[in-house]
Amino acid sequence: MKRAMRELLTSDLSLVIEIENRAFTHPWPPEAFVEIPGGRSWILELDGTVRGYILYHTSEDEADIINFAIDPLYQGQGHGEYLLNSSIRILHSQGFSHFYLDVRKSNENAIKLYNKLGFIPLGMRRNYYSDPCEDAIVMGLVKNSITTGE
Repeated sequence: MKRAMRELLTSDLSLVIEIENRAFTHPWPPEAFVEIPGGRSWILELDGTVRGYILYHTSEDEADIINFAIDPLYQGQGHGEYLLNSSIRILHSQGFSHFYLDVRKSNENAIKLYNKLGFIPLGMRRNYYSDPCEDAIVMGLVKNSITTGE
């Protein structure tokens, strides 16, 4: 299986929205994706087909992951780790050193992935998620110096 990451294009949005709807119990509405493409968002392709995405909001030296999903049929195969790690490397090479995200408290698989890549819990957002109502763990990663082989 050939795996590749590339920038998200407007033409990818319908596939991203399909993955969003399969991956989450309370997906973003389609209009939430309208202004996303451009510079800080990537998609994962497996054999030329979009199977995941990661969306960032950036300012100064901070990058916030605002949405991240792998098609449920392709989860648990290292694709999320590849997409997350690759996008962090790109952003880090562009001068971003602080990375943040929110994750459902019950999403053990995602939390394990984030911990594996060096994210640590920073706090909690009470009742942040709906369907079902649940707290979010705020996690962060600081990359102080650019090194090779990370």
